[in-house]
Amino acid sequence: MKTTTILVPIDFTPVAKNTADYVIGLSKQLKTKIIFVHAYTVAYPLSTPIGMGTMAAPVSGTHESQKKLNKQKLREYLESFPDLTSIDYKSQVGFGATVDVICQTAKDENANLIVMGTKGADSSIEEFFIGTVSEKVSRNAPCSVWVVPESVKFTSIRYLGLALDEDSLENDVDLDLLVNLLESLAANLHLVQITNDNDISLKENEVRAHYKNFLGQKEFTFNTFQNEDPEKGIDKFLSQKPIDVLVLLFREHKFFERLFEKGLRRKLVFGSSIPILILK
Repeated sequence: MKTTTILVPIDFTPVAKNTADYVIGLSKQLKTKIIFVHAYTVAYPLSTPIGMGTMAAPVSGTHESQKKLNKQKLREYLESFPDLTSIDYKSQVGFGATVDVICQTAKDENANLIVMGTKGADSSIEEFFIGTVSEKVSRNAPCSVWVVPESVKFTSIRYLGLALDEDSLENDVDLDLLVNLLESLAANLHLVQITNDNDISLKENEVRAHYKNFLGQKEFTFNTFQNEDPEKGIDKFLSQKPIDVLVLLFREHKFFERLFEKGLRRKLVFGSSIPILILK
């Protein structure tokens, strides 16, 4: 069983507590090393002029004192989780924008996976213009990202559902992580492909051969939905199969597509009622 290095962002909110509980439950079924990280910024005196120069560096002496205080706060917070005493973990804090700290820490620590919670957006306007930290991390992280909705509690994971589009065979993502999860969790895999291709049988054969190569003796089911838009196809898939985690393959979108169309990944991160694993 391979060790999975998991990065867990902590902001001391109820969402973060639920995510920490979820990861602790997950770690009991996986061989893991957990890194908890908290991003902080430094408050500036009211008399400090506002401008790019003052935003770039904190007031002298403030940074180190804030770093020490945040380290202590995070350490005391993690001590409130008794189950962590039997788990391999460490904690650290980082100064800067939350998304930047999370992604840079994941890179520095060679994390295989980021697990974080999401509360979604309060309105469609906020969702469009701001997004959530989870969605931004899913786009910018150097590794796979597991997004846990705030209402989801950890239970045993028996079924992973992998949603594919018709170009999914061309994506270069970390399928080793998927294989490790299936083996470690003793979970089953359901595949669904949303396609507009008329030659479904040919596409299905290609996909089956591709994933059989990675999964070896591990069995999986396969469904194809033709001429359906991805969101409706996935909804239909989820209604037919018992899924504990929905797996997506990361696809980078061009700037204007990202700006003017929410995209399937973004919709699911905001609106899903089950955890989403985005393989990268």
